[in-house]
Amino acid sequence: MAPGKNLNDLLENSRIGDHMTTNILVGKEEFSMSHITRLFNELKIHHLPIVDDDNRVTGIISANDLLRSFSMVLELGEVSLSEEFESGGTVRDYITRNIEVCSPGDPIITAIEKFDKGNFHALPVVENEELVGIFTSRDLIRFISDQKQA
Repeated sequence: MAPGKNLNDLLENSRIGDHMTTNILVGKEEFSMSHITRLFNELKIHHLPIVDDDNRVTGIISANDLLRSFSMVLELGEVSLSEEFESGGTVRDYITRNIEVCSPGDPIITAIEKFDKGNFHALPVVENEELVGIFTSRDLIRFISDQKQA
């Protein structure tokens, strides 16, 4: 951390928009779960914002959501996991809705408070109701690490 700066000042004065990930992949509610699973595996992602045709966030799917969906299908026991996901199981059935979001101008402390209150590790960043980025716990760790090196 830079000399003379305390942590609270740094977290209040640093903006999410300066540290968020902007080159993000998004999904649509009609995507199949098999497609989403492949994306997570091949691209090594942990969160995928789901947007409508106007790029407005309708929800998010996480690696934890995928695990829960696998568990639900396996518990039912009526069809195999691959049958469920190949035969029309869509993201619409498994996404988390009514999610917390933030804006690029929000201070980083806002994200920390939301991460602390909720059981999630990613916040879609929205401006004028459109998705412009994502701020994850990984972005937060990178921000803190960068301050240590400054």
